[in-house]
Amino acid sequence: MWVIGFFISYLALALIIPTGWALVPVWRKARICRLVTCPAAARAAMVELDPWYAIRMYTLGNPALRVKDCSGWPERRVCDRGCLVQVRPI
Repeated sequence: MWVIGFFISYLALALIIPTGWALVPVWRKARICRLVTCPAAARAAMVELDPWYAIRMYTLGNPALRVKDCSGWPERRVCDRGCLVQVRPI
């Protein structure tokens, strides 16, 4: 019985380790705050990306990014997220 458990654990690790190895750099790059120029306000803003969304999109083959937080959001919460074109794709 322990052989089956060992085999299943080995298979799980054989799948999880390479996947994590490929996705950790994406998560690290996406969690860094970036200084961009807000096209709506024409001033600098700090943008924080959503790293989990970046990982999901990277896994699906789509390099899409999503803004998690922005320094200009209290007064400009509803914007078109035009600043994302300034962020280098992951």
